[in-house]
Amino acid sequence: GGERVAFLFTVKQLEAKGTLDSFSGDFLVPSYRGSSFLDPKGRGGSTGYDNAVALPARADAEELLKENVKVTKALKGSAVFAVAKVDPVTGEIAGVFESIQPSDTDLGAKPPKDVKITGLWYGQLAQ
Repeated sequence: GGERVAFLFTVKQLEAKGTLDSFSGDFLVPSYRGSSFLDPKGRGGSTGYDNAVALPARADAEELLKENVKVTKALKGSAVFAVAKVDPVTGEIAGVFESIQPSDTDLGAKPPKDVKITGLWYGQLAQ
């Protein structure tokens, strides 16, 4: 069960600190859609129409600003990584993670929801 929420899974520019057993940090969550994405009414952050309303004189009305002015700013997420297994011969390392990051904002039209993501992670350390 649960609610379906659009989100872009990422750990972009993760700055993590910790011990050999676990580490955590914050990262950037880019917009789910880029500035050139056009909504069904042809509005976008860098392309498309400035507004799409039946009465053009109302285009700058306060209640329509969030729909008409598209925002693609990056938000902040955080993650915790627990190390479960390390192979010093191959440099392989694996474990579990929990991430909390914001959902899609429909280009600024609605507030983001916190999305909790859990899973397995794997990496190979190189010298």
